[in-house]
Amino acid sequence: MNNALIKAGLVLAMLAPCIHVQADEVKDLEEDLSLTIEDATPSQPGSVQFNGVARYQRMRPSTPDAGRNELQLTPRMQFGVAHNFQMSVAVPYRVGNAEDTSQGEFRVDGLYRFNTESGYLPAFAVSAGIERPYGADSGGTEVMAKGIMTKSLGVVQDANRPAQLHLNVMARHNLRPDVNERRDRYLAGAALSKQLNQRWLFAGSLFREQQRERGAAYNMGEVGARWKLSEKLMLSGSVGHGFNHGAPPVRLVVGFQRSLD
Repeated sequence: MNNALIKAGLVLAMLAPCIHVQADEVKDLEEDLSLTIEDATPSQPGSVQFNGVARYQRMRPSTPDAGRNELQLTPRMQFGVAHNFQMSVAVPYRVGNAEDTSQGEFRVDGLYRFNTESGYLPAFAVSAGIERPYGADSGGTEVMAKGIMTKSLGVVQDANRPAQLHLNVMARHNLRPDVNERRDRYLAGAALSKQLNQRWLFAGSLFREQQRERGAAYNMGEVGARWKLSEKLMLSGSVGHGFNHGAPPVRLVVGFQRSLD
């Protein structure tokens, strides 16, 4: 477990200084950068981005002697394949003494935006992908599809920076579930974001996500921010809290985003 943590940290540390390009607009919400909920904006055509995310969760143990700490490290490559279409490859891995650690998933997905926002019409996008678990006690492969909507809410203080509402609904289907795994599960949530200036964006979200394990679901709230440190680097962070008994009482996420285009 310690070796896996060291290796994952070294990968993120080695890749970060090697990448030099312009980051996406600070107004965009990427998945896990900084919230679980994302917006309907794809990467620009021809862009290549590297994202690194570290997520810590303080878990509620299922038994008195169970562990409580989980750290997930996620390197992700994201490609702007064509106009309104992006693809990404992610390999998250979890370590710690909580359940479902010493394992991760290999994930490939694509996002397509149907339209840009205009007038009263929101922007709509759909993403689809496949996720193959690996590591200790890994489960069945899942396929997933997500509907995404983004709508500006009008002028708050600056006509160029209105608040935005983002809605996500995702369905997952387990192709070969283990005995204790769900065959079908979902995520549904909403986020509100506000770009304060050229460099700062703040956002908050509420969502419910069913877990792989039968009977387990997270009802969570998050608040986070994105900071455009320079034209070549974007930093993100969020704090989350679970409201129901099975959800983690504490979730902390930090990440960065760079591009290779």
